[in-house]
Amino acid sequence: MSLIFRNVLLSLALASSALAHAQTMPEPQNDSAGSQWQWGGSWSIVGQRLSGADMVDASKRRQLNTRLDLELQREFQEQHARFYGQLRTGSGSGLQINTPIFTSAVNTTAFAGSDNHLHDIKSVLAQAWLQFDLDSIAKGLSVVAGKIDPTVFFDHNDLAHDEALKFLNNIFVHNPMLDTGGNYGVDENGFSPGALVQYQTQHEDQANWMWSLGAFGAGNGSNLDQSPSNPFLIAQLRRFGEFYPGLQGSAAVHYWTNPKAENALTAEPEKQSGWGFSGDQQIRQDLAVFARLSYGGRGVRSFDRAVTYGVEQKGTLWGIPEDHVGLAIGHLRPDPVAVAIGAPASKEHSLELLYSHAMSGNWWLSADFQRIQSPGGDSSLPSIRVLGVRSTVQF
Repeated sequence: MSLIFRNVLLSLALASSALAHAQTMPEPQNDSAGSQWQWGGSWSIVGQRLSGADMVDASKRRQLNTRLDLELQREFQEQHARFYGQLRTGSGSGLQINTPIFTSAVNTTAFAGSDNHLHDIKSVLAQAWLQFDLDSIAKGLSVVAGKIDPTVFFDHNDLAHDEALKFLNNIFVHNPMLDTGGNYGVDENGFSPGALVQYQTQHEDQANWMWSLGAFGAGNGSNLDQSPSNPFLIAQLRRFGEFYPGLQGSAAVHYWTNPKAENALTAEPEKQSGWGFSGDQQIRQDLAVFARLSYGGRGVRSFDRAVTYGVEQKGTLWGIPEDHVGLAIGHLRPDPVAVAIGAPASKEHSLELLYSHAMSGNWWLSADFQRIQSPGGDSSLPSIRVLGVRSTVQF
């Protein structure tokens, strides 16, 4: 029996144990002031196999990784505030593709360094922030400050926003230019100290609007190694709710600027900016579509345009309503400045096909296929193909 197969069996056994524990989890406890501590999280295990591309280590065409997220929340009713904390731990760095590609990761659940292996455990305090509601000034107005994952508050998308349950490829999880393209002001794990202000309308019988403005550490400031001067800034306008009777949807546009981004040609710091769109819409109760657009303005990147889109069909169609099948397609265009000095000129095309099966009320098994054509914009290179299996338990 191979080592990977034994690890898979062990991981599935642990997942079953966690599932049993999750089903007997105690109810949150109230404190004397009526506030409530709430905790939960998710545990994901992903195995992938690569073909059609070189590896950092050619012997590692199969990789297994695991990630555990623990979350803690508490409402401070008298202060009109909420605390949120997240601890992320796991092991395994996922597939390390040696062929130059625009896509930064075919497995967004893997967050260890490239020199870490399955037996190396990495833990980080991912998030710890406070949200204060300022209803006394304007109902729906709030501020948030602390260590934050900016994607919690910006670039929303119900169909393509959760690598633990939805798509795995990074360009289908977040705005490709911000995350894969490296424009976000975040540390190596995707988090950053910062603050934001947002205002949301409070309509009950129609779609609502939300305005958000955030400032986050950029460059070494995301690691608290420098003062938070010249932060990464992002502004967003979002509309969400029932765009059509009984059918949920969301559409958001955002603009960002990062004064400490990295020039793709010189690796020197430079100011970069751009804008993006993210939207999802139900066509029927069991069928929905999504799309993202990313446009790079100032600065030189490896790619400066991105379009991603896809569809999700729930299992109601074949009698298993908790299941879903998803298809996502993406196109990344090389930056013309890089092309002018000899970089490959073709678009990188990505496809991901996912089937997720609900084993129980809080345990999902997913089969995943990915294909990347013209990696790094080089049409002469063979396509990259990735087969994967994912187990996710929520509790």
